[in-house]
Amino acid sequence: MTAPPQNRAHIADRVQRLEAWAFRTGADVADIKAAVEKLPTVIRQEILDYTEPVFGEIMAGRATLATKEDLNDLERRLTELMEKRFGSVDAEFRSVNARFESVDAKLQSFDPRFASVDGRFESVEAKLQSLDAKLDQVLSALGKTAG
Repeated sequence: MTAPPQNRAHIADRVQRLEAWAFRTGADVADIKAAVEKLPTVIRQEILDYTEPVFGEIMAGRATLATKEDLNDLERRLTELMEKRFGSVDAEFRSVNARFESVDAKLQSFDPRFASVDGRFESVEAKLQSLDAKLDQVLSALGKTAG
């Protein structure tokens, strides 16, 4: 029996080696003719070497070819897995979106508070200006009486 599938060269590599062997250039045309004549036998052997392990596994009952039902079942399972995965991603997205909405609501609740604080600062500033004006009046009255 040949090497297991994982140890065999990829089919494209094997075809390249066959082509290189069949069409190698030599000093003699007889060599090329002999190589071309051997080509069908070599290709047949390569096909057998490549397919024998696969069919051997199938015939031994350790491997089977996929049926239409197998492929449909695989498609159904993959679809279910994708739907489940995207469902969990959607749920996570909704959760994150709800958190952002909560943060946005909290930020909007700060706006009236800041407006209230701003109003208080303006009130304090007006009172300070009023006190400043009264102090100016007191100072000017003291200056007039002292002078």
